[in-house]
Amino acid sequence: MENKKWDAFISHASEDKDSIVRELTTELQKFHLKVWYDEFSLNVGDSLSKSIDEGLIYSNFGIIISPDFLKKRWTDYEYRSLLSKEIDGQKIILPIWHNITKEEIRKYSLYLSDKFALDSSKESTRQLTIKLLKVIRPDIYQDLCRYISFKKLIANSESVVVNRSELKHPKERNSILSKQLLVRAKSIFYGIGQNLSMSLNESIYNYELDIRPEREIQTWEIMNSCYLEFIHKHNISDLVIKKRNN
Repeated sequence: MENKKWDAFISHASEDKDSIVRELTTELQKFHLKVWYDEFSLNVGDSLSKSIDEGLIYSNFGIIISPDFLKKRWTDYEYRSLLSKEIDGQKIILPIWHNITKEEIRKYSLYLSDKFALDSSKESTRQLTIKLLKVIRPDIYQDLCRYISFKKLIANSESVVVNRSELKHPKERNSILSKQLLVRAKSIFYGIGQNLSMSLNESIYNYELDIRPEREIQTWEIMNSCYLEFIHKHNISDLVIKKRNN
């Protein structure tokens, strides 16, 4: 999915703000989703139509909520705009039915009624949020699942004290670096990595021991950036640092 300014555009009727929209938006933002929602995304003096168009164009997904949705001119315009984005086969529209039946939806749009939808009468706002998160930001959803699994593991585990000598370094790779990650790993190695006592292959191997090597690489990229900025600011060459370390 193309990276855009907003993760999701919430198309809704103003009558639904208090009952679901505002709470849903807040829940999505708690998980760091960038949501276009008029109360948060419009400033005094903004053109409504221009701002809505920007939200539609620069959002990866559109979330539709109703019952009054079907009656509004603006929401109909938003729906048609979202529909046009689905022509190429991408799943853009993520429907949430709120106080409305499938038959009512069918009268408005056969296409919309045929899409799998979430139902606010059957699930809490938090449950709706998690299911939307799985589609909109699968990376965050996976992190959440890992966090929940980790919490359960900790809760059911026994704490023991061991000596450092008893700790075993993993030997089997948990992942293989993609071409993009390899390029990033090499950039780190030929920067701050020149001051470490390991080869490029050893450096790559250590990344591949991690379940999520991209996170470790991102951390090292931050350190590498600070390192390069420091030696540039103080006019220090890598060679000088190596001589001091030796």
